[in-house]
Amino acid sequence: MEIFTEALELFPNIENGVTPTSLSNVNFFQQTTHKISQPTDYHAGIVILFSGKKIMHFAEQEFIYNAKEYVVSSMLLHAQCETCATPEEPVKGIFVGFNQEQLRELIALMNLQTQNRPLEHETIGSSIGISQMTPEFKESVLRLLKCLQHEDEVKILGEGLKRELIYRALCGEQRELLLKLAMPSAPISQISKVISFLEANYSNDINIDDLAKSANMSTSSFYRVFKEVTSDSPNQYLKKLRLNKARDLIIQKNVKAYIAALEVGYQSPSHFNREFKSHRAYLWVKTESYAR
Repeated sequence: MEIFTEALELFPNIENGVTPTSLSNVNFFQQTTHKISQPTDYHAGIVILFSGKKIMHFAEQEFIYNAKEYVVSSMLLHAQCETCATPEEPVKGIFVGFNQEQLRELIALMNLQTQNRPLEHETIGSSIGISQMTPEFKESVLRLLKCLQHEDEVKILGEGLKRELIYRALCGEQRELLLKLAMPSAPISQISKVISFLEANYSNDINIDDLAKSANMSTSSFYRVFKEVTSDSPNQYLKKLRLNKARDLIIQKNVKAYIAALEVGYQSPSHFNREFKSHRAYLWVKTESYAR
């Protein structure tokens, strides 16, 4: 398997897990041992491997990617992922996050919004995709890695180099996914807006009908589109989000279960206990994430 040799030479000496860089929403990640398929959060952004291999299952599809490909995720998605790593060939990579406003700015500059095809009326399509790295994409990655070696360069050049990488993704095979995500009236864009709301408000009382209205959809259409985009119903997605947050509070901060339940939005500790136990196999495996 091809290995991103120069990138590996620039890769920092880090422990297993996720290590934030000094550039906002850009993280290194590493794993040196094999991990069976487990819950993995893919946030809005680009995942790039320099070595190793990942096998991802999402929406009844299997995606295999290594140092030849990059992954584009349109929003926070809950997937299952197997990490194929050894001490000799670890999984090493970088996550570069983006938001809709960054996409819209680049799309306007590239004049892509003037294309004739009305994307918002097409089928929704996948909310996550894998593409082959082009030579131009690799060069952009290497420039970003070199920049991250020097704090002064990060301050002056970092955001521009991150922008260049997003531009390269817009020039590639995932252009249509990114165009749909940036188009306010497209269903995938509306669901992304709802996901952002849920991430910020999961501990509050959430009304699904209100979410549907915010997405300019009927409740029945909202349920259908949300399921197609995220592979979960709105209620399932919110439950996973809350239970994941509760698990992190219990494991990482040693918070008592009933307190964690209240903090993530459960009004009944007994209801929380039932759902927590029913999802124990899912929850007690530490969910991986490329973002912090």
